[in-house]
Amino acid sequence: MTGSALRGRTLAVYVFCCAIWGSTWLVIRIGVREIPPLTFAGLRMGISCLLLTPLAWRRSEKRTKPAEWRQLALSGVLQIGLAYAGIFLAARWIESGLSALLFSSFPIWVAVFAHRMLPNEPLTRRGVLAALMGLGGVAVIEGPAAVHALGGQMGPLFWGGILVLGSALISGYANVLVKKWLGGVPPARNVWGQTLVGALLLFLLAAVFERGQPVHWSADAILALAYLSIFGTVLTFVGLFWLVPRVPVAVIGTIPLVDMLIAVILGAVFLGEALPVRILFGGVLILAGVILTARGERRAA
Repeated sequence: MTGSALRGRTLAVYVFCCAIWGSTWLVIRIGVREIPPLTFAGLRMGISCLLLTPLAWRRSEKRTKPAEWRQLALSGVLQIGLAYAGIFLAARWIESGLSALLFSSFPIWVAVFAHRMLPNEPLTRRGVLAALMGLGGVAVIEGPAAVHALGGQMGPLFWGGILVLGSALISGYANVLVKKWLGGVPPARNVWGQTLVGALLLFLLAAVFERGQPVHWSADAILALAYLSIFGTVLTFVGLFWLVPRVPVAVIGTIPLVDMLIAVILGAVFLGEALPVRILFGGVLILAGVILTARGERRAA
């Protein structure tokens, strides 16, 4: 069934992953209103790690080597610890739709890092053009905020955008590390190890930077935490790893596009978020770059 089109169960799992991950941006923004962002992110990953433990340590899974554990720990620090710290912190400053839009540049950065680190995945002219379009879109979105920052006026858009873009870059690098070094690690154990290390780092950061900040255990906070842990992490990652061998890699590369669209719609409907024309234009450039990247992946596959 490898390489088949989306239909039946594969279509259902694809839609499920896109819908859940697209909604997580809204849920994060709701949750950080009640729980400090680093603490919130640490709790999400810690709970997810506990839920993944039975899957990660099944007897049928093969043994993980010490070198793989070291690479897994590094990936957890980057992809779960630092990247999610940036995403959750930014949720207090910028709209959920804008966060999803900036993070949708993630596949472009994956292609750039893969060119440097994976001999079999060189960056083509199409990839260079895609990267330039993505950078152009980021410049359109962040340009005015950057100008104000140079004048000493660093507002929420500047810092929030920097955090999300940094998260996308870090995640892109970490995913290439995973592909290069962790192909032999069972997927559930891979995610379990990364969430374990990432949660520990997030709790450490929270202890340093969020000491004394109040935590409001409202119904919204509890529901947001449960939703992100169970649906936004455990079930979606299990679904993704089930989907990967059954569809072309280019189909997986389109997930951030659908996520972004869902996030923008949900942010507008439930939080009244509106994106200015300039940001929408920058988003079009980013999405065009991502589409070029996905088409390049399809041809390579």
